[in-house]
Parts: sequence; structure tokens; C-alpha cells
Amino acid sequence: MIVTRLIGGLGNQLFQYAFGHSLARRTYQTLLIDDSAFKEYRLHPLAIDHFCISASRLSDADRSRVPGKFLRTPVGRALDQFGRRVVPGYVGALPVRREKPFGFQEDLLKPERDLYLDGYWQSEKFFPGLRESLREEFRLRELPSETTQRLAEQMKTENSVAIHVRRGDYVTSAKAKQIYRTLEADYYRSCLLDLAAREVDLKLYLFSNDVPWCEANLDVGLSFTPVQHTDGQTAHEDLHLIAQCRHAVIANSTFSWWGAYLAQPHESRRVYYPEPWFHPGTLDGSAMGCEDWISEASLTESSSSGIVRRAA
Repeated sequence: MIVTRLIGGLGNQLFQYAFGHSLARRTYQTLLIDDSAFKEYRLHPLAIDHFCISASRLSDADRSRVPGKFLRTPVGRALDQFGRRVVPGYVGALPVRREKPFGFQEDLLKPERDLYLDGYWQSEKFFPGLRESLREEFRLRELPSETTQRLAEQMKTENSVAIHVRRGDYVTSAKAKQIYRTLEADYYRSCLLDLAAREVDLKLYLFSNDVPWCEANLDVGLSFTPVQHTDGQTAHEDLHLIAQCRHAVIANSTFSWWGAYLAQPHESRRVYYPEPWFHPGTLDGSAMGCEDWISEASLTESSSSGIVRRAA
């Protein structure tokens, strides 16, 4: 069996699931998810259940094979070290495949029977060729709100653009700022001006935790509609909406990465992503972009500017 450990926000959970899904398919094994870390983790909620995933939770019997480091109680860790050695029929803890250091490495794709996956696996290279399969896995399990349904249908009929601007902890958290670049207005201007030079009748939809900053700084002469009817508990609906848009300008965030990745193909579709993803010298983000996406580094500089107006 393949067991994938879930931890972190919605985007991280999807990456962790996707790599487990890929390895399980390649080795004809069952995929199980270990979400026990969320008993203590309070920063983000467990969100994978909002999707039509095919994997199951670990059963009590299966949990007996979780490596001791990942058991969530002192008693459980002690049992792993001592008690289970004498349990009849116990076949030992699963070997751990750990992503260390962070980033894509070819040897991590090696197929193997029986694994416990511990990492973030943030690259399409960890699950190549599975976009259609993952679109099925990550369909919403339940109908979203009426507002989300209405917006989704509207986005499908327009030359729509999803723009994700993540500030929040990227601006206020000293720890986050050490690793993640804070994307300034120039990044979004460059992407949107490049897109506007190629496409007409663009309809911009803004996904951000700092709409006032966006209104004051994203000056490209195009109006946008902020999506503000959702919150942290309904982030899966935001992701669903990003995936309905024809184009995307994503942040260095796994959340908008998945929104762009899960969108249906279109002949004129353009997805822009930041490069570098992290501050140089921190984590390896060289494999964050997909082959059909446009990197920030590849854009030519433009001095054009204008005033962004909030859509009525």
C-alpha cells in the first residue's frame, strides 16, 4: 500500500495526494491517506474531503504500520518502538520516502511497494501525465453555493482571467518572508499587459486576501471583479472558480497553482507564474512551472501603465 501524509493548506494537501495517487497507479497499489496530523495542526483545516477523491483513510490495522515518528501520541510512539515488536503477525512499519531536500528529484519517482510518503511534492513532475485523472479526483463532492455556481457559469462564457494576489502572511510573517517572495504590482502588470496584447474582451476576476492593495496598485487599465463571497472554510470554492477561468495569473502559492492546473484546456489559454518562486538560496522552486505555462522571467518589460477600476 501507499500511504500519503497530509499536512498544510489546501494546495499542499492536493500535491501530497497527487504524488500518492501517481505512485499507487504506477505500482497497482491501494492509496491511503494519513490525516492524523490535523488533530494537532491548527493553521489550516483539512480540506481534501471537499473533493471526489478515491483514496480511503487508514484503518486501525493499517495504522499499525505507520512509522513511529508520525504517530500522534507518546503512547503510539512507544508502541512503535517497543510493544509492536512482539505483536504476532506484525510485519513492520512502512519504509518512508521523504522529500529531502525540498524540490523535484528524479530518484523520488522510483516505484516501490509499500511506502509512507512524507513531503510536499510541489511539481507536476511528481505526477506526470495525470492531469485528466486528477481533474476527476479533485471535482467538488457537493454543489457549491449559488453565488459560486453563478460565477462559474459566467466565467465559462467569457474570456475570463483569474488573478491571485496573496499577501497576508507573505507580508506580515517574518518566517514566511524569509522564504516566499512578496510579488509586487510589476509582476501582475507585466503578465496582464502581455495577455492584453494578445487577447480582447478580457474579464478579470481577482482572488486576494488584500483587495484594497490590489485596487490601489494593479494599474493596467482593465477593470476587475473581486471574488469576496468565500472565506477560509470555503477555499475549495475559490479553487473551483479559478479553474473555470480561461487564463490565469497565479501567485507563488500552491492554491492558485492548482486552480490553474485543473482548468480545462483551451487553444488560446495562457497561465503566468512567478519565477523565481522562492527567494534565491532558500528552497528549490525550479520545477514549479508546467511546460505550457509562461514564466515571469520570460516576459519582456513593459512601461505601459493605467488605472485599474473595480468592476461594478
